[in-house]
Amino acid sequence: MPDEAMKAIKKDLYLLIHKAEQMLELTEDAFMKNKVGSLDQAESLAREIREREDALTEKLAKLAPTDNTARAIISVPVHIEKIAVSIERVVSNVRIKIKEGLLFSDKAIQETSRMLVKGKEVLKKAGEAIVTASPDSLETVRIECDAMIRLANDFATTHEDRLVAGECSPKASSNYLCMLYAFEDMASHAKDAVKKLSGK
Repeated sequence: MPDEAMKAIKKDLYLLIHKAEQMLELTEDAFMKNKVGSLDQAESLAREIREREDALTEKLAKLAPTDNTARAIISVPVHIEKIAVSIERVVSNVRIKIKEGLLFSDKAIQETSRMLVKGKEVLKKAGEAIVTASPDSLETVRIECDAMIRLANDFATTHEDRLVAGECSPKASSNYLCMLYAFEDMASHAKDAVKKLSGK
């Protein structure tokens, strides 16, 4: 693939990841301040990501038959779209939490806040890795994604213990666990995206 074409595609991929990062920022704002308007903005960004993903995948598909680089990264836009879908699941659960006035324990609030911050960090580093494509930056993202998945698993396990102990309501518990599973999926797709970029 000509350098200029690859540069343009990497820029598009970076912009997609950046929009997903903005989705998390808006979701964090909604979660901490009960702002439904921020969730509407996040969903609007998800629609933009979906549209851009279609166009970018089409562009790569046209190049792929004669270009190994395009073929290697053809699934990267889809993984970024799946990141947005995972964040949409968090958005949906935050919306339910606000609408139904679900009360989270202090621990669940702290853990959700930590997952939102971690998610933003992962996506920021993934965006940088897309631009630089340096092996070190790609490996850093992979490690960070694994750490995020472990964190979500640890939080889910300790939360189940709190549920058994009667420290939280089943309805709020279900809402919280759905968010954790969505964060886990988000990290998995970010990891898969950088894996493709590293040619592995």
